[in-house]
Amino acid sequence: IVCSCNVVTDSEIRATLASGACPRTPFAVYECLGCRLNCGRCIATVRTIINETNARTATGGSSREACEMDAAALCPL
Repeated sequence: IVCSCNVVTDSEIRATLASGACPRTPFAVYECLGCRLNCGRCIATVRTIINETNARTATGGSSREACEMDAAALCPL
């Protein structure tokens, strides 16, 4: 569990980042998950997961072409 307020796991965050919605901020990740940032204790961890995912992508991971689209339109809300 990364976020105890919303019971959000590391796997859920990573799945959201890989979903094609390409959220680039913790707030966008939460929006894509259909919840809100509450106390803020998890924000540093979410940012670290985003940075790790971006670093893997930059070194030959999956394509980020979908990131050029509007992320809000791609989130499953």
